[in-house]
Amino acid sequence: MLTEELLTLAAAAGAAVATAAGTDAWEELRTRLGGWFGRGDARLEESVLAELDSSAERLLEAGTPNGNELERYGAAWRDRVAATLEQLDGPDREYAARELRRLVTGETAPAPAPGGGQNVRGDIRVHAEQGSLAAALINGNVTFSPPPPPVRSEG
Repeated sequence: MLTEELLTLAAAAGAAVATAAGTDAWEELRTRLGGWFGRGDARLEESVLAELDSSAERLLEAGTPNGNELERYGAAWRDRVAATLEQLDGPDREYAARELRRLVTGETAPAPAPGGGQNVRGDIRVHAEQGSLAAALINGNVTFSPPPPPVRSEG
């Protein structure tokens, strides 16, 4: 059973699909949602993209949909998202929820760092040992702690 937060998130995703259908925002949303459903499975992603396209065509075939039509369309995608979340558990569900939240809010993933570095949104720990130096370019809070005392070998 999904938490209230996840049900609300699924409803927001359904509403986003209904709102974006037939607009300039559609292409980006359908691509990102297809990727979310596919979770790395290209065939599943293609299947979802085809379903998104055909369902949007049906919604828009008679012209601008009315409020009830948009609500039914959004509810169908809400249910599809909720069913997908229900199939996941533990860390997979948490990750999917985080990605869905980013998708619904329009937040994009940070661009890859140049030179093979990593972009991190949130906390990061940088640790150096045995006299080495560690560094990071930080845009946020930084916490330093002293290094542990050296370990002396008895010889």
